[in-house]
Amino acid sequence: MKFENPPSPLMTDKLIDDYFDKTYSGFLKTSDDKYYYWDELKHRKKIPYNDPLKAWSLIKLHRRGNYKRLKFGIEEFNYCLTDNIQENLHEFDLKLIGGLYRNPITPFHRAEYLKNSILEEAIASSQMEGAATTTKVAFEMLKSGRKPRDESEQMIFNNLRSIKLITEEIDKPLDFTLIIELHKTMTANTSAEYCAGDFRKKQIFVQDHVDGEIAHRPPEVKFVDKYMTDLCEFANSDKPFIHPIIKASIIHFLIGYIHPFMDGNGRTARALFYWFLVKKEYSLIKNISISRAILNSRIQYDKAFLKTENDNNDITYFINYSIKSLRVAFESLIKYRDKKKKDIEQANLVSYKILDNGLNKRQADLVGYLYIKEKGKVNIASYSKKHEIVRQTARKDLNELVNIGLINEVKDGRSVVFRITSKEQVDKFIGE
Repeated sequence: MKFENPPSPLMTDKLIDDYFDKTYSGFLKTSDDKYYYWDELKHRKKIPYNDPLKAWSLIKLHRRGNYKRLKFGIEEFNYCLTDNIQENLHEFDLKLIGGLYRNPITPFHRAEYLKNSILEEAIASSQMEGAATTTKVAFEMLKSGRKPRDESEQMIFNNLRSIKLITEEIDKPLDFTLIIELHKTMTANTSAEYCAGDFRKKQIFVQDHVDGEIAHRPPEVKFVDKYMTDLCEFANSDKPFIHPIIKASIIHFLIGYIHPFMDGNGRTARALFYWFLVKKEYSLIKNISISRAILNSRIQYDKAFLKTENDNNDITYFINYSIKSLRVAFESLIKYRDKKKKDIEQANLVSYKILDNGLNKRQADLVGYLYIKEKGKVNIASYSKKHEIVRQTARKDLNELVNIGLINEVKDGRSVVFRITSKEQVDKFIGE
């Protein structure tokens, strides 16, 4: 990926005077919100001085005055806590988390979505690293419990095991043991297994996934332990306070930057991002797939890394990307909630009209459920258990629904199940 490095900024008396006199405060506010990189700025019109280099120099002066500085290994990293970032974090906390709890989905649908989200995260994280299995086939494997048939499926299976491991380790501090154990779980029975068990002992280079050119040169081997020690101390310390989403984003970035393992670093970075937010009681993170949001914006993900490294380790680019990805992922959850609320209302309406046509409440609830549940099915055993009735009564209820044409009895492998005939048939029965 061709990416132009920013030029060295100028520092002139005129530029410094304009900065402190707030001559271009409106422009600098916009530059904070957009967080321009050099190649985004240089083609813009109506910039200060009508000179890209001078405008860039003004931006860099402004950012340097607002940097929060961090030290990892032998390098300094920086980030800006812009008004836009703070507003996004506040809105994220209040609306995307608090708002969901004010309008909750039912416990059943929450559990169903949580299960699917965890599977989705395991699949998408592996697909980012080259797993070739389709999402449909991967879901079938994970839901059925069958063993992986190839390396792509093994990667996905490992990611699922890693997510479960993470949720069991949230009370522990971050240390080398946890990171290495997580990486071992990620790489088990794959071609990357050879590098599990310890940090890398050789220098490596990160290639761009599009053009194959060298995109990043991680720190030398002799400094890896120092970088990772500083990272663990950063993750475990509560002073100074850093918003959990910003901190998780920095942890994510640094694992990618340090590249402590020969392979499997991306999966480990995203897993630790997930782990840290769950640890900080962002429990709804378990209901989303951050890797799916990243996979759907892979170029922007790679650019966020490159912008940070090329612009003197300014992690703000990556923090902005992380916040955007989280918002996209949580908005999917909210859309799911709203859809389920609408489905429940529709199911209740169908059930009410079924009752009005002389059937019992058990039958009405079943038809309402099958009406909104795509590929929904029920068998005699599950129906009788749900309603605490004997099989004979369950069979009588279901036969009656079959006889009036609302459901069909069909073979499903070796089992017999009941499915809705069609929505049109139900609508006709209730007079819609």
